[in-house]
Amino acid sequence: MAEGMNSLGRLNEILFDELERLNALDITDKEAVAVEVSRSKAIQDTAKEVNQSARTILETAKLRAGISGAKSASVPKLLEG
Repeated sequence: MAEGMNSLGRLNEILFDELERLNALDITDKEAVAVEVSRSKAIQDTAKEVNQSARTILETAKLRAGISGAKSASVPKLLEG
């Protein structure tokens, strides 16, 4: 997998791409709309889980920095770019 593929920045790109697909749909094609809405819900559910995981990772990094007495903490890879 390419560098930066597993990041919150990439997740935002995916979410905005999905918004564009939804916006471009021909609403008269009910089958295509149903498929894309279903896909969108799956992406949204997954994005929520990724964001929750990122929050947990960030809190863990903060706690580790606090416990070790570090003046600054390194940014977890998922939170980069």
